[in-house]
Amino acid sequence: MTTPYEPTEQEGLLEHEPDNTPLEIPPDKRRVKTDKQDVPIETLQMRIKKGRLDIQPEFQRYYVWSPSKASKLIESVLLEIPIPVVYLAEEQDNRQSVVDGQQRLTSIVAFLDGLFPGPDKATFKLTSLQVLKELNGLTFKELDAAMQEKILGTPLRLVIIQKDSDPDVKFEVFERLNVGAVALNDQELRNCVYRGSYNKLLRELSQNEHLLKVLRQEQPHPRMQDRQLILRFFAMWRKTHLKYKSPMKQFLNH
Repeated sequence: MTTPYEPTEQEGLLEHEPDNTPLEIPPDKRRVKTDKQDVPIETLQMRIKKGRLDIQPEFQRYYVWSPSKASKLIESVLLEIPIPVVYLAEEQDNRQSVVDGQQRLTSIVAFLDGLFPGPDKATFKLTSLQVLKELNGLTFKELDAAMQEKILGTPLRLVIIQKDSDPDVKFEVFERLNVGAVALNDQELRNCVYRGSYNKLLRELSQNEHLLKVLRQEQPHPRMQDRQLILRFFAMWRKTHLKYKSPMKQFLNH
């Protein structure tokens, strides 16, 4: 088995260092268009099941919460402790994708469905609760009707980034929301902001057998470093170095 290719910082496949070069954005576009909504959990569950809300788009992390952490989120809902805002992005087809809040939404919907996220499909039972400790070991269906209705009726605050927001400003918003334990890199963020045939092309080319052989990889890079390498080649090939203008992040975005 070959060793997966890991680019070094010097190879410049990713923008490792923060680039504080000012972005050139026309004054009339220097704002992101958002819509704020308070939506009951039951409605969000319905939107997810109907495919109108993508809870785990390609750019998102896989589920990483423990049963204890997920259970405490459910306990917070029952205790009426405010849940952090969930950020969504509106797509061109009017569907929505989760930008920030995937772990929270996944935990809540999984509890309602009764199965903990993961390959083993274990039953989702509340655990490690310290306040509502009498609920430890119970599933959603085993809660009394009043508690079930309380969870289903609890509204979550959504901030929806509208599809006609300026892409460069939208990228900045996603970047500032990206404060997870393992932050998304610029190409992962780019994959989130820019959808369509060009983005699909980058994904397809990253699977090219000749490129994989050159990079000594058996599969495309999990952090999309190969996609950024391809994008960087196309950007320089199309614009040439004579038309390059920093920051590189915005150059590649365009």
